[in-house]
Amino acid sequence: MRTSLQAVALWGQKAPPHSITAIMITDDQRTIVTGSQEGQLCLWNLSHELKISAKELLFGHSASVTCLARARDFSKQPYIVSAAENGEMCVWNVTSGQCVEKATLPYRHTAICYYHCSFRMTGEGWLLCCGEYQDVLVIDAKTLAVVHGFRSSQFPDWINCMCIVHSMRIQEDSLLVVSVAGELKVWDLSSSINSIQEKRDVYEKESKFLESLNCQTIRFCTYTERLLLVVFSKCWKVYDYCDFSLLLTEVSRNGQFFAGGEMIAAHRILIWTEDGHSYIYQLLNSGLSKSLYPADGRVLKESIYPHLLCSTSVQENKSRPFVMGYMNERKEPFYKVLFSGEVSGRITLWHIPDVPVSKFDGSPREIPVTTTWTLQDNFDKHDTVSQSITDYFSGLKDGAGTAVVTSSEYIPSLDKLICGCEDGTIIITQALNAAKARLLEGGSLVKDSPPHKVLKGHHQSVTSLLYPHGLSSKLDQSWMLSGDLDSCVILWDIFTEEILHKFFLEAGAVTSLLMSPEKFKLRGEQIICCVCSDHSVALLHLEGKSCLLRARKHLFPVRMIKWHPVENFLIVGCADDSVYIWEIETGKLKFYPFHSLYIYDVQAFDQMESFREDAVMTSLALTFVWVAFNGFS
Repeated sequence: MRTSLQAVALWGQKAPPHSITAIMITDDQRTIVTGSQEGQLCLWNLSHELKISAKELLFGHSASVTCLARARDFSKQPYIVSAAENGEMCVWNVTSGQCVEKATLPYRHTAICYYHCSFRMTGEGWLLCCGEYQDVLVIDAKTLAVVHGFRSSQFPDWINCMCIVHSMRIQEDSLLVVSVAGELKVWDLSSSINSIQEKRDVYEKESKFLESLNCQTIRFCTYTERLLLVVFSKCWKVYDYCDFSLLLTEVSRNGQFFAGGEMIAAHRILIWTEDGHSYIYQLLNSGLSKSLYPADGRVLKESIYPHLLCSTSVQENKSRPFVMGYMNERKEPFYKVLFSGEVSGRITLWHIPDVPVSKFDGSPREIPVTTTWTLQDNFDKHDTVSQSITDYFSGLKDGAGTAVVTSSEYIPSLDKLICGCEDGTIIITQALNAAKARLLEGGSLVKDSPPHKVLKGHHQSVTSLLYPHGLSSKLDQSWMLSGDLDSCVILWDIFTEEILHKFFLEAGAVTSLLMSPEKFKLRGEQIICCVCSDHSVALLHLEGKSCLLRARKHLFPVRMIKWHPVENFLIVGCADDSVYIWEIETGKLKFYPFHSLYIYDVQAFDQMESFREDAVMTSLALTFVWVAFNGFS
């Protein structure tokens, strides 16, 4: 009989980090969803009075969340979809908090739009995705399988942003995108459904270069069905949707960078910036007559210009960039809301007036903040759990202070929780007993100081831990590795509390400890890989207590480690997508860095082994590296 385990997380007085990278409000306007650099999602209750409170944290991603979108007709199924840096996609039931579908694809998505045409298509609909790959992918909203894609007949490129246009005037749905090169492309959506389902290529019906780069947002005005707003980082433009003629260009001032915008009414535009400010403009007619004709014989469009009505602002801080969005509520009390999320984890809401107006003197009116909230505010408000397990390990250093945990490792086979601390100590305790005492017995057992061991050997903060036996049963069950800020790695016997060996790497802080896979062995043993903050990598042989390799020539942070299964080669992928190949036994750089060509291969991608830490992973499919090995001597 299959059994299920319920996971429980305990936090103390300090909320877990939640650095917001994506934010949305669900269609029923009751829930705010945020994605984070740490990989988790947070669901926040949103009341009719625009009050916020955190409801639950969802753990499903092992990398930073890049985008969020709805994944169904929300009135029937309250589903949303999230995508992460490493290609993971999850469909969530917002009501229950359950992950109903998950897949990992070799694509990094930066934007997703849900599309369903009830009278032309079966199933749950499509997820139209764009990102760091060519053109637009079509993914089944139920299975997360790739259905097909929309192709470019000329200049295929990565897509920066997109929107779906539902036009009542022409009774046709269209997909509008802007590429990284600034090219606007238009595909027919509703008339292409059969072709996509039959996996026939569908090409754009028209395109136009917009003569600007770094497009952030494209929005169709549903109120007039004539205006098209396109926001770039250094300017925003308004086009006539009928022929894509340019009507208005507004350039950024004071060094600000635009991050998005929305058409909030007919001829009324909301624009926001990377630093959390926003501006509401009324588009006014300049009075030029349509009867005037330019030299080329075309009708001269009436010119429009923006008049600034209102603005919003945030307190000056270093929490940049902000991620922002706009909600036009179609249910009572019919609020229009601008919302933002910060890297600090703070959510801020502004109630936008139905009819924004400037001051009597014509200067813009400041719209005050309606609500602002963080996870920490929830922890401060509710005092039900005052302390975590590790909060009770106080007085470990001359009886002063509480141990600040900087790294941790749980060993299920031994029921041990290992915590590396800021002062260099390592605490080992029986995890489940301490958790049970904290949850079921009001903390009385924990206050009596639960049984624990303290390992002392580091002089700096412990930054990483590794239990090798948990990854390979052939290694000694008593071994445990720890790394610190001073690039010292210690091999411990956790049963006797002895230091078996110290490795001095003479590098940066040890950010990650990894172990070679079972299929890769050197001198009959698996080896340990240490990734350091100065972009260097070191390989350790535990049996021989020796350092085999110090690789120091990487110019950017290390994001991926691969091992060649036959040759003694270590492959290092960096943040700039450069790849270094090292010969382990000689310590020589076999091949100087070259860049990934982004040759994606699903089978190769599935075989990739990523960091155990929640580091941001580049979607680096090294198919071409494996092919190159065939020519190695």
